[in-house]
Amino acid sequence: MRPEILQRIHDGHQGIVKCRERAKCSVWWPRISRDIQEIVSTCKHCQESKPTQKREPLITTPLPNRPWERVAADICELNTQHYLVVVDYFSRYIEIAYLKDMSSETTRAKLKNIFSRWGCPNELITDNGPQFSGRAFMQFSQEYDFRHITTSPHYAQANGEAERAVQTAKKILRQADPFLALMIYRATPLQATGVSPAQLMLGRQIRTTVPTLETKLQPVWPDLQHVRQVDERVKQGYRHAYNNRHDVRPLPELQSGLSVAVKLDSEKGWTKTATVLKQRDSPRSYLVQTDGRVLRRNRRHLRPLLSAPNTSEKGGEDHIECDGEPHSPAPASDPPPDPPPVTVPVTAVHMTSSGRLVKPPDRYGEYVK
Repeated sequence: MRPEILQRIHDGHQGIVKCRERAKCSVWWPRISRDIQEIVSTCKHCQESKPTQKREPLITTPLPNRPWERVAADICELNTQHYLVVVDYFSRYIEIAYLKDMSSETTRAKLKNIFSRWGCPNELITDNGPQFSGRAFMQFSQEYDFRHITTSPHYAQANGEAERAVQTAKKILRQADPFLALMIYRATPLQATGVSPAQLMLGRQIRTTVPTLETKLQPVWPDLQHVRQVDERVKQGYRHAYNNRHDVRPLPELQSGLSVAVKLDSEKGWTKTATVLKQRDSPRSYLVQTDGRVLRRNRRHLRPLLSAPNTSEKGGEDHIECDGEPHSPAPASDPPPDPPPVTVPVTAVHMTSSGRLVKPPDRYGEYVK
């Protein structure tokens, strides 16, 4: 520990003694806390060894105004085979397409096939996989007139709707007849909305192998206001459970030009440093520059670098005030005063008639005459 820091802590202790002698005062607490914070903030090992930051409060996506307005896509791998999974944010309607290879051209062809049935969405949410990157996919989004939004790398939670759809798709693909399983899923009411994906997507219930009355198959739109209320109530429960389970804590926004440390959840130690360039359109997503490269990272993976406060601009050491009178700490060159002598009270000891020594407790020593 640096000698000047030790001296500041010692001077602060002397100020504490003076405050205690004059009156009951608690103004010395911020001073000690500030000194401790300065020591920790200037310790390189302490900064690099900090744990991963707490999770931030969950952000849920509002229910869109209509079907197929906002959709999400992701790649599903099962038994060494790959599938394209597309889910609608409004109805939770799922489309599954087999991919013969992982090329961007094949992925675009499957998306075009799906869009030919349901139309072009306003927004398509994906991760930063190579199938959804590059100039060809950008041109595809322009030709089909939809906005392509990508989530933060190494942060799958940002595309939670697609991740949940992938889990559902894997359960469907494991069935003996995946097509029948997919049809039954589309006809089953979901807890999130209270109605089936087919009812919100088509305005009617679809006929499956389960016996159904013909009147139930007539086109009729569900009460969309009730659907929105159910959806918001369920998402509120999601937020409450997630925030309580992970003890979330909101993190402040980062300004451009700020120096930060970078660490993914799978890495150990905040050893990489970077500079914030700007914040992306997606919430909690930033562009940072490190080692000549520009990376995109979530706010959870970025921590501002702390620096020791500069006391020279403030005209020297801070003063401690007690009862309205300033007390300046002792100069660094003066040796610390000797502590006052401590007197130990002598307790009376006497012997009983049986020869046993009786000694009162030490805490009663000052009352013994």
